[in-house]
Amino acid sequence: MLIFVNDNLKKLAKMFPADLYIVGGYVRNQIMGLPKTDVDLCGELKLDEVVSLLEGSMFSFKIKNKALGTGVIFDGTEEYEYSCFREEEYADGGDRMPIKVNFIKDVRQDAKRRDFTCNSLYYDIKKDKILDFYGGIEDIKRKVLKTVETPEFVLSHDGLRILRLFRFQCELNFKIDKETLNTAIKYAYNAKEISGERVVYEITRILHSDKRYPGYSKPNAFMKAFKLFNKASLWPAFGLDTPKIKLHMVKKVEHKSQGFLIDLIDTVEPISISYYLNLVLSQNFGVNKKLATQIINILSGYYDALNRLDNKNYFFKYFENFEQIYLLLSHKSKYLAMKYNFFYRYIISHKLVISLKDLKINGDDIKSKYPEVNPKRYKPILESLLSDVFDGKLQNNKKELIQAVEGKLKYL
Repeated sequence: MLIFVNDNLKKLAKMFPADLYIVGGYVRNQIMGLPKTDVDLCGELKLDEVVSLLEGSMFSFKIKNKALGTGVIFDGTEEYEYSCFREEEYADGGDRMPIKVNFIKDVRQDAKRRDFTCNSLYYDIKKDKILDFYGGIEDIKRKVLKTVETPEFVLSHDGLRILRLFRFQCELNFKIDKETLNTAIKYAYNAKEISGERVVYEITRILHSDKRYPGYSKPNAFMKAFKLFNKASLWPAFGLDTPKIKLHMVKKVEHKSQGFLIDLIDTVEPISISYYLNLVLSQNFGVNKKLATQIINILSGYYDALNRLDNKNYFFKYFENFEQIYLLLSHKSKYLAMKYNFFYRYIISHKLVISLKDLKINGDDIKSKYPEVNPKRYKPILESLLSDVFDGKLQNNKKELIQAVEGKLKYL
């Protein structure tokens, strides 16, 4: 079976005194005729031996995790993950980090720590040969996801492997072996040990799994995984307040992450949407503040439109993100989407002042003219001026606005 290997990898393999293998997704995808993934290498050489071997050559090496025996090999244009053959021991309780690692020389023993048969294929670069210890090639032909060893051995200590299992079934359009699936559901709550950032990565990959290999995965392939999330009551492991999510909007909209969050809100029905989203995005999922603020504004704008907030106050809040809000709203209420879009276009065509940044004065101008005013009052004063400009009561010029500040000081 022909596996493509570039010339630099062949040169690298010749330098190794022992066999050098490509393992995992790269080999799987070559067999399936799918686009190549990153190249993961492994061998019996320990990290310090690789460092010595590559010194002075066209390759360089950077140690990534000494305890796990991992590093990265660079050839100037490409980089390859390298891991030493190892066997691992885990504690009970779902912590995915091994408590003990032994570096070994036996490739067959190394294969025992892999997750699924389709990912446990080792390609010997020197000998141009695939080692298949667990019937991975046959499972690829059958389009089945199955653990290498017993599902209990593979899945009981690692919630991330369970998320990957659910993701692979979507991306590869595979079925999950019955025993593997039952065990994954049994230990699904171990996903609580996964960092919020990694959960976001996996869920995002699942949401866009039909784009991973266009023409191979099915539209809305993510529904396979999310139905299993519901079946396994997995959502509380991520800090969400529901064992199941009613999945409606996520199937309709182009922006799957926003659709998913709408379905979450519609399921949980929090008292404060913005507060709940901030909790989920920032604390549970570790989303950075800038992005979280934008997402909260978009989804708050979606719900305020459904609640028919008046046009002026609506666009003071949501003008900058309205185009994204419109895409969501059009799938829920075409009437409201058209109504708000008409006013949005009117604002643009008539060049109405809709944002504080478009006012001809700012907080520094107020400070210069009225130094005794507490800076905490600047924003409400500017917002009141913006409202008057929008209504045509004031002109948007600096002199007139500065003069108007004095009147605002009596009330704000």
